[in-house]
Amino acid sequence: MPHWMTSAGKAMNRVDALAALMEYRVIFFGERHDSRTDHAGELAALSGLADRDPNLALALEMFERDVQDDVDAYLRGEIPEGVFLDRARPWPNYREDYRPLVEFAKERGIPVIAANAPRRMAAATARDGRIFAASPGMEQAGRPRTVHSDSDAYYSRFAAAVSKMPAAAPMKGMSVEGLYRAQVLKDAVMAAALEPFLDRRIFFCCGHFHSDFRLGVPCQLQKNHPALKIAVVTGFEVWRDLPEGDRPRIADFIWVGE
Repeated sequence: MPHWMTSAGKAMNRVDALAALMEYRVIFFGERHDSRTDHAGELAALSGLADRDPNLALALEMFERDVQDDVDAYLRGEIPEGVFLDRARPWPNYREDYRPLVEFAKERGIPVIAANAPRRMAAATARDGRIFAASPGMEQAGRPRTVHSDSDAYYSRFAAAVSKMPAAAPMKGMSVEGLYRAQVLKDAVMAAALEPFLDRRIFFCCGHFHSDFRLGVPCQLQKNHPALKIAVVTGFEVWRDLPEGDRPRIADFIWVGE
């Protein structure tokens, strides 16, 4: 089975896929958070791009903006890994799925962007229904200058996803509009996190909902930088499960895996 495909389903070998990715300034890899196949694809893409571009930057949804100083300190070797993990609030699957990316970046001297909105910021927006709703101790660092929330397509996809959540899901009883605004705020914060690094090529790992169909973070970034060349990668399982008419639109490249 090939490692890569075009969104139309045409097989690509690794060399051709990486050459194609090198045509873009920002490359989003939309993962399923519980997919080892997708995580293997992220590491494969990161290492291949780093071999071709020593000025690469890595951005991760999995760290929030307010731990950037701790990420930087760990990458510089100023704090040990245990202190870093205590401070940086890593996701439960960090050791298996994201540590290889961070350690690769540390070894190669690649900056790592802690891109996501702090949880308390998103939670305040979800509860209040207003973008930038106040929350106790909420910092202004990382607050985006613009938030684009006018995508009917993104709202429809988001509302449909919320409607399919189990009845016991924590977000199930909350306002869809408030949850959507929190989602859009996260996207805008993640797009804003890239601003200081747009003179580099950026490889961005995020949940696929944040990048599929070039909605979410790519949409926020593209509206602020219309000429920016952005590529989206999604996993084979996501691509395969779509109606055939939607498959060519979801991403530019499909990671298939071993």
